[in-house]
Amino acid sequence: MVRDLQWAADTDSRHHLRSSSSQQLIVPRTRLLTVDDRAFGAAAARIWNSLPATLTSTVTLNSFKKHLKTHLFYC
Repeated sequence: MVRDLQWAADTDSRHHLRSSSSQQLIVPRTRLLTVDDRAFGAAAARIWNSLPATLTSTVTLNSFKKHLKTHLFYC
């Protein structure tokens, strides 16, 4: 079962990849589509990575919430 979220930049094997400079999370592999795929760690990482870079690179929480609301309104 997936337990925690991990930034792609924090992984030693990815320091030289393009993903190391982005605000991406590692989506863990899961064995079961019915249970493991819906676990918080897998679902949260997948949703975070699907957000546009302009949204994930915001500095403050209030700014993030404002941009997220706008993004979801226009989806």
